[in-house]
Amino acid sequence: MDYIKEEYEKLISLAPNADAAAKRRRGFDFERLLNKMFSFEQLEPRTGYRPVGEQIDGSIYLDGRIYILEAKWHAEPLPASTLYQFKGKVEGKLAGTFGIFISMSGYAEDAVDALVLGKTLNIILFDKRDLDAAISRNIGFTNVLKLKLRKAAEEGAIYFPSEGELVTAEKKHVVEIDRLKFDSITGRVEAMQSVAVTSADLLIVCEGETDRDVIATLSKRILSNAGSNRSIKILVAMGKLTIPRVANALRNTFYTDSKVLIVVDGDGDPVRTKEMLEQGIEFDEWISTIPNPSIESWFEIDDNDLRRRMKYRSDQIRFAASVLDIVELQKRDAEFARFYNTILGL
Repeated sequence: MDYIKEEYEKLISLAPNADAAAKRRRGFDFERLLNKMFSFEQLEPRTGYRPVGEQIDGSIYLDGRIYILEAKWHAEPLPASTLYQFKGKVEGKLAGTFGIFISMSGYAEDAVDALVLGKTLNIILFDKRDLDAAISRNIGFTNVLKLKLRKAAEEGAIYFPSEGELVTAEKKHVVEIDRLKFDSITGRVEAMQSVAVTSADLLIVCEGETDRDVIATLSKRILSNAGSNRSIKILVAMGKLTIPRVANALRNTFYTDSKVLIVVDGDGDPVRTKEMLEQGIEFDEWISTIPNPSIESWFEIDDNDLRRRMKYRSDQIRFAASVLDIVELQKRDAEFARFYNTILGL
């Protein structure tokens, strides 16, 4: 395992501006590393093979079930179309076969919603943070997979985050959602302890990574300005329709005492968005903030300019959050006022 960890650290340390040949080599090395990890965990891996008309990156065997694998290491988050292609490969196999998709660059914010909307769930999604948990933090791929399988089976959450962001007035930093252990007698993964989050005063679930960055920046400013010692835990559901599923999974397992704030875009129909949350969330202690049409409406940013410069969209929004006139926005936007009051526990 020490060798696997050492090789993984080399792969993730490749410079972003490395040439295309180096990135291609990293992709091949990553596939070989995964195979070594699966062998180490006795998952009986099979390397890539080519059925008629398609390419399969490999497969593993766990608890009597075959899992088809796909692993990608691209520069940008993967779109829904890539996941649809993989889903088609999985559905063409024996009934009961599941797929495991690993994207080291993450997923587009609408990709997960596209998979869960009225369709059979047969894919579990991993990203870099899950591999970090499995390898760098010694949790093990099997343990992370079993937790994800349980969340998918119980809550329909095919993407379940392995970490989130803890925000206080002084700082914000990434923390694990939970430490895990595998009980060899029961065959189940159990939580050993939560990490720095059981004391969080508020749990926020949002749609995507940019939203999390914005919410973290605003929360830190609000807490700091008020001199508050409250702590905020922010988690990403990677989709709008998946927010209730992730919120239920988290609440039912780890966060029985923390109030939950849902921050979700209205997309031009905030009433219908609120109805979607009400129908999907299975507990009472939650409140929603629905900026309409999106969280960008809180900032004075030209939408056309954002579309023209999509590559820098996240940076623009983060900067806007850092200089936003919070007092003025409270007066003109009721949804932001609700967000502000909830952050401070008012």
